[in-house]
Amino acid sequence: MLTKNDILMGRDKTNPITPKMEENLNNLLKAINSLLTHYKKNIKISSGYRPASINNAVGGATNSAHQTCEAVDIVDNNREFAIYCLDNINLLKKLGLYMEDPRWTPTWVHLQIRPTKSGKIVFIPNNQPPLDKNFFHKTLEKI
Repeated sequence: MLTKNDILMGRDKTNPITPKMEENLNNLLKAINSLLTHYKKNIKISSGYRPASINNAVGGATNSAHQTCEAVDIVDNNREFAIYCLDNINLLKKLGLYMEDPRWTPTWVHLQIRPTKSGKIVFIPNNQPPLDKNFFHKTLEKI
């Protein structure tokens, strides 16, 4: 199970979070930990809370859900977790989790609790070409 410290990554020490961000963090942890209970394998976080300075340094979106404690990136070099999430899209929906299209996230899975503008559970994060054009999963045909 993930903890607040796993998501905050120590960044809250120099960039304290607000009460609203704390609420977001609690909701994110509830959803992610519910998903991980079903997944039953260990995961590693590559990015959790990102204050604006860190978000800018890594080239994150201006309005990134990482900045408000509503998103987490999970290391997924072998695509196993991405495939699990796509195979269990109804579980993501039930938990209120949204996932960036894995073609845009070739070595990680981005999950967030912030609803997308499109309302789609699996969404394309930007208008740039996909980073992994060869990744395929039947769920992506519906996007």
